[in-house]
Amino acid sequence: MIQKNWTGKTADEFNHLLSIPELAKIACMSVRNLQLMFKAYTSETLHQYIIRTRMEYAQQLLKDKNMSITEICEYIGFANQSALNNALQKKYNLTPRELQKKLLETTHVYPSPIPLCRIVESETIPILFLSYTGDYNTCSSVAFEAYTWDYLYEYAKENSLLPNKEDYWGIAYDDTDITSSEKCRFYTCMTIQRGTGFSPSLTSQIKYMELPQSTYAVYTHQGDYALLDAFYETILKQLPQSYCLGETPILEHYLNSPTDTEVKELLTEVWIPIVQ
Repeated sequence: MIQKNWTGKTADEFNHLLSIPELAKIACMSVRNLQLMFKAYTSETLHQYIIRTRMEYAQQLLKDKNMSITEICEYIGFANQSALNNALQKKYNLTPRELQKKLLETTHVYPSPIPLCRIVESETIPILFLSYTGDYNTCSSVAFEAYTWDYLYEYAKENSLLPNKEDYWGIAYDDTDITSSEKCRFYTCMTIQRGTGFSPSLTSQIKYMELPQSTYAVYTHQGDYALLDAFYETILKQLPQSYCLGETPILEHYLNSPTDTEVKELLTEVWIPIVQ
């Protein structure tokens, strides 16, 4: 709801639909229970979460440079540009222009040439996934792999969900130049058989979804996961001609594992959704 296009809507409508009483109705909970449960899971109040996520989205739009500041203001549901200016000043002590300049000055340099991408028309991919919030650097550790992808594998095996060949994926939802490391969201994912009709219990840590059908530009990174930020920054500037970035998540497809592969030999495909 925070990241939908609010152009043409009033700021009052945004504030009403994202008010705690309205969110409690959606969650089928009392206001008090929603507030308690939300803070227990996220270590933030709902109000803090909405402000932070909205400001981070504003930063992402400023960094992308696809909209004017006036358009960004309307897109994220502010009454006027002064309201956006005040919100950013209060949160970061910077004007929109100053914040945009700071974001664009932050660069990550990839150390080697990147081969051309291949274009893939992908069907939906059924997966099990675990959600993680925290420093992305942790995701490359052997301990993290045992807690996540190994756990997914054992769960799929116990429930007779293993496909002929399992594949391992990741979805990094946040930009580390914008979101603080302890708030970064990541899904560890593993493919399962198609057509099983499987649905984990609501209380299970493991969830099910389908990676969306889409056209993807697929680039291959070899080496340390720590270079992925620089890899992303480079490939997003060289999307195939006549294509632009789609709205579905960017996917990471892991072709081998740090548990049995030297860092310099690690292979990661980055699947970027594209539209013409």
